[in-house]
Amino acid sequence: MNLSIENRIAVLFISLLLIVPVPVASAQGQGASHRLTIDVQRIDDISVSGSPEVTISEIGTWTEMNGASDLTVTSNAPSDRKIEVSATATGSGNSNRGAVGLRVKAQSTPGGGGESGWFTITTVGDQAFSDGDFLTGFKNVDASYGLTYEAQADVNYNPEETMSIAVMYTLTGA
Repeated sequence: MNLSIENRIAVLFISLLLIVPVPVASAQGQGASHRLTIDVQRIDDISVSGSPEVTISEIGTWTEMNGASDLTVTSNAPSDRKIEVSATATGSGNSNRGAVGLRVKAQSTPGGGGESGWFTITTVGDQAFSDGDFLTGFKNVDASYGLTYEAQADVNYNPEETMSIAVMYTLTGA
């Protein structure tokens, strides 16, 4: 059999293909991986906004505040949290301390449980401020709660001295 040069080259080429392994591209390809660690810090943030003011025009009657005030809480703690409230008198009107009452409530509670009850910070006739648990039994929260303050005064309140009360909210473990 007499093959042409072209046919001989073709036979030689086919023979070489059958003898020499040709790498075939893999569909899986080469890869590498590593582990990514996500570390989230514990977050316990609390803030209040607004400058509420109560103007009392009737002795012995609870009067609601003017303006707005909000309490904002963010916590990713897996355990129960609570918010404590405390107060101190500030300014020059401290002589009115026993002649005024002050209370606060939250418009919604953590977890959407509706309004909180009133927390009485001080009552008329009492020189001391009450400290205690305001909102309790929640965790994993990121919300804002409207605050409502009410105050009352008796006839011993001197209207020539304005009383100011600093109200402090503290986020702690339950």
